[in-house]
Amino acid sequence: MAHPIATLYVEELKATMRGRFAWLGVAVILLALGGLSAVAAQGAWLFGYGLMAYGLVPLAFIPIAAGTIAGPRVNRFVESVFTAPVDRADWLAAKFLVLLTLAAVYYAALLPMMLVYVSHVGIPFQLHKYLLWAPGLLLASIAIGTLIGVLFIGRSLAAPAGAGMGVLLAYVAMLPVQQVMVSQGNGATRTGHLVTASPAVLLENALGFALGANRIPATTAHTWISLAVLVVGALVLAVWIFLRVQGVETWEATRRQRWTIALALLGLAIFPVAFADTNYDDPAPVANNAPNMRGMFGRGEMLANLVEPGGRLQRRCCGSIFNWDDPLKTDRQNRRDLLLMLAVESTETVTNLHVRIVVDDGLELTTEPGALDQAAPKLEKHHHPGDSGPTAADGHHVVDGWLARIPITLNPTKPWDVGGDRYPMSIAATYQVGASNARPLLNRGAVEAQVPGILPQLMLAGSILPLICLGAGFARWRRTR
Repeated sequence: MAHPIATLYVEELKATMRGRFAWLGVAVILLALGGLSAVAAQGAWLFGYGLMAYGLVPLAFIPIAAGTIAGPRVNRFVESVFTAPVDRADWLAAKFLVLLTLAAVYYAALLPMMLVYVSHVGIPFQLHKYLLWAPGLLLASIAIGTLIGVLFIGRSLAAPAGAGMGVLLAYVAMLPVQQVMVSQGNGATRTGHLVTASPAVLLENALGFALGANRIPATTAHTWISLAVLVVGALVLAVWIFLRVQGVETWEATRRQRWTIALALLGLAIFPVAFADTNYDDPAPVANNAPNMRGMFGRGEMLANLVEPGGRLQRRCCGSIFNWDDPLKTDRQNRRDLLLMLAVESTETVTNLHVRIVVDDGLELTTEPGALDQAAPKLEKHHHPGDSGPTAADGHHVVDGWLARIPITLNPTKPWDVGGDRYPMSIAATYQVGASNARPLLNRGAVEAQVPGILPQLMLAGSILPLICLGAGFARWRRTR
């Protein structure tokens, strides 16, 4: 004979997806998640999509859990739980297992995109922590949401859903506040303690990583204890209230029980704030193998641009990213022309052009013989509209000047993300104008690269589960129409 909890779990799980548009709704959510993953591939996937999918979305299970637990009181199904030969503890356990199943399905939905990422980049430190952060947040969110769902008795979902959303927004807002406070050296202040009320902050500190701050706590024992008290305490309090303090539709609490509930809720909120570790003394570990770009960008005029062979200056020329509109392909030989804007009018004669290009951190450079040292350089005239031209020696902006075109080949290797990889590159050039002394041109910036074909790969990976859900929804529609 099947265990009562197992039977109730199966039936509750079926009921969760019994709605006419349930499968369609799941498919839309998963498609949005896959679309976000594909869009984030154009920039920093790990920090954009990773933070959203592994950190913020799991907190959304707080209002989901609250609504799931409070829903039976709204549709009066809870009357059968309290009056039928069904143990209330078994029903609550089954509901909790359904929520854990939904959380597991969400976590599994992240795997296809993550596997595509890992196949190109590997598992960097930050992703490893994300893979532990997400299930911890899912469990904490379900526990807190279950408590919220139990606390509100009524014929409307507005109260538990609204309370769940309020707690969600508070927890989300504490994340950036913590990063700013720690970066400014104020992690141990009162506000720094206050943000540890968020399970996202607690779990981040306990796992020993930072989302943007430069420091992490030197110890984590008190943080783990605070997290355990918050999660286990919320679950125990929810079970006790549901089984011992509530009736079918009303509270049946004594005065002592009401005080116990109030003090327990206050304790769950205050304990992490007072007890969690806030000694941010250790430097934050690096998130991945990205090079340290601090100090790499020069403060002077940016006079260099990377274009396709024979191409013109890019529309967004010229900035600290030499190829802003045309990212290179990683692990490929990318032929490009390096255009140098010389601060001299085209009426002047330029000779003895010498260029030195320094690359590092996996960016490989090859040039044609004689391309970097030209006694009589091959120059092109270029018109600079307005004051967009380089500044000449006498201070005026060049209007009709010279462009030096240098063919080079770049190969960005060892990518640390699928998009937005920026490899440092320094350019030092000298050239002679007429019989005057050599004039310098110094630019320090970066070239941007991304994994080739990553967008369709992530789109394909992100569409697997949504297509399965759409198929299930279509099959249900065929049976019930």
